[in-house]
Amino acid sequence: MSLGCVAILFASCGKTDTELPTVCTEAGSETSVLADEIEAIAGTTITITDVFCDNEELSEVRWDIHNAADHSHEEGESDEGFVLHSGKDWEVLETTSLTGTSTSSSITLDIPLTARGVWDVVVSLVDEAGNAGPDVVTQLHIENEHLPEFTLSEVDGVDPATWTGEPEWSAGASITLSGMVQDADGVVEAFISVVREEDETVVWELNLVPDDVTELQFIVDAVIPADAAAGEYHLEMTATDAAGNAMETGFHVEVE
Repeated sequence: MSLGCVAILFASCGKTDTELPTVCTEAGSETSVLADEIEAIAGTTITITDVFCDNEELSEVRWDIHNAADHSHEEGESDEGFVLHSGKDWEVLETTSLTGTSTSSSITLDIPLTARGVWDVVVSLVDEAGNAGPDVVTQLHIENEHLPEFTLSEVDGVDPATWTGEPEWSAGASITLSGMVQDADGVVEAFISVVREEDETVVWELNLVPDDVTELQFIVDAVIPADAAAGEYHLEMTATDAAGNAMETGFHVEVE
């Protein structure tokens, strides 16, 4: 037998299953990774369920739930837009074994009372032959009626919902912030500050003095010191309500 024939013989003994596993949940489910968005309320439990398929044999599914701020999962994909998140450090990573060619699997999430905003739900599938399907991503939108809430209508005269990236401010600039902080129990403390990320130094801070009101509208000027070093900063907004519930939110800023 020639060497060419031997090569062909051994090649025929290699992996023959090259079909990728898929999410095959029927359309219309509101708690599936195929949904446009999954809605949840802080302090409650939600179960996400999907059906997974493979032509020969499934192996495992990995669920990855993490904050959606400041990144995207596909080239050319924009992030979720301007969202003021709270409780950014909540995340879940869970792997479940699968068997058969079609099976249903679920993950149950206890949504913490500290969470508000948009989280990514990423499903990664692998079959028994080692084929990895492309990640399937949807977003988990968490509403929160437990914590005080900040909203911003304008930042330096611009609706932040129109931003396509993080804002760039100059040292010495004065940035006008228009918005509101609210809580049904009354807001007893509320602060806005600019913090240098490198060492968490507060370079500017303002006490809004909410005086226990349920809604406080504000128009304030955040001042970037003239000697502020160039780099990454974040505008931080914190509030505490009359029941003692505290929250922190904000967004990244590039200072030039």
